[in-house]
Amino acid sequence: MTAEWNWETGEGLLGVDDPADWDAAYERGENGLGTAVIGLARNCPLAVASPRIVKAMRLPDRGQRGFAYTAAGTAARLNGTL
Repeated sequence: MTAEWNWETGEGLLGVDDPADWDAAYERGENGLGTAVIGLARNCPLAVASPRIVKAMRLPDRGQRGFAYTAAGTAARLNGTL
């Protein structure tokens, strides 16, 4: 539900559960993509989250890239594989 995500402040992004929301935000160049990909790692199947985690690992913002690695760890912990 896009209305719950505040890409400017980051509020609610850990709850992102729709890959289409993340994809649209990526295309718009939104802030908080690394944070949001943690939400995808927590809330989506590994096959859905993984390609977006890899994309987030290539974000220009160093801090958001760091969150992508947190998402990878979260996905591995929850799924037993990466």
